[in-house]
Amino acid sequence: MAYRSLRDTSAAVVMQLRFIARNWGSGHDTAMTHGPHGALAFGSMELRVLNVLQWRGAHAATAAAPEADCGQDLFLIDTCQRRVAVMFGSEKLDTARRQFPADGALEHFEGAGAYAFLLRFCCGLESKLVAESEIFGQIKQAWRDFSGRGSPLAKQLSPWIQPLFQDAKEIRAQYLGSLGSVSYGSQVRRLLGEEVDSGPTLLVGAGQLAQAVAPWLTGSELWLWNRTATRARELALELAKRSPERPVRVIAEGAEAELTAWRGAHQVVICVPPERQADQARVAAWRERLDGGGRIIHLGAGAEGAAPWSNLPEFVSLGALFGMLQAHSEVRRRQLERSRAACLEKALLRALGANSSHPHSWEDLAAFNAV
Repeated sequence: MAYRSLRDTSAAVVMQLRFIARNWGSGHDTAMTHGPHGALAFGSMELRVLNVLQWRGAHAATAAAPEADCGQDLFLIDTCQRRVAVMFGSEKLDTARRQFPADGALEHFEGAGAYAFLLRFCCGLESKLVAESEIFGQIKQAWRDFSGRGSPLAKQLSPWIQPLFQDAKEIRAQYLGSLGSVSYGSQVRRLLGEEVDSGPTLLVGAGQLAQAVAPWLTGSELWLWNRTATRARELALELAKRSPERPVRVIAEGAEAELTAWRGAHQVVICVPPERQADQARVAAWRERLDGGGRIIHLGAGAEGAAPWSNLPEFVSLGALFGMLQAHSEVRRRQLERSRAACLEKALLRALGANSSHPHSWEDLAAFNAV
């Protein structure tokens, strides 16, 4: 496994702080102090002891054998693209590394660098679909689940997790709000185009990704299938609350019911990981349809999961979707650069133990070196 550690105390990071100080304008050239720095702590935690591990690979991270009390000492966040572990101190790093797959790339962030990474993560700047908005909801849900357990780590993280979310909201509003809709749902809708009105759309899965995509699949009747029908019914109820007149049908559990739906659907959106045997049966059922046209969008499959589908010209994988979005306009590129810089700026100011909207200046540089 490739491993990289990114510390926040390098000269390059301190120079970033100098750059920030220089750009506050002529009104802030003189040295200023905004209260005592003390231990440079934010809430009940010194930012220097914040550690984050990020794993990225070609597949979703499967659950590792849990270490004793690991669930209490690590805040784990899983998405389809990565696994992130948040902890205090470096003592838990070895235990945390055992929670990640042996392949892929593992990165370590510490102190202000860890806070800056979490900001980029919340803002969707670490996602392949850059600046996508669904990830923020996933992180907030992961925090609600973790904090509900009442672990000591949750209590330690609590004083700064909400300011972290606040910083992320400010960055999104200031730098990313003008980029237009950047979400999996909006991209799926664009890809389907007029096809979405040409016949039933089958949505496979009922997890967070499916919940984010489903509201965008308007037009023809929406069919919902999930391994457990209860989750599909819950999603149908949520959609009914938003649009009571919208036609939604829940497909019964079981492979046969799903394959029957494949034979009748005009387009399919898949929000579950690749399963070779099940995918082969789905391809066969799709080919048995009486009407042509339509499209299959697989949001769970990158290049490694596209093999059973590769002979279908109407198939679009998650990797292909990312490729379509690589050509950003110059305005978009600049906005993304500014948002990443804003993440670093807020992290450095949090490291100085202050509200991120309060300015600091030259005498704070010596204090920062101790972070």
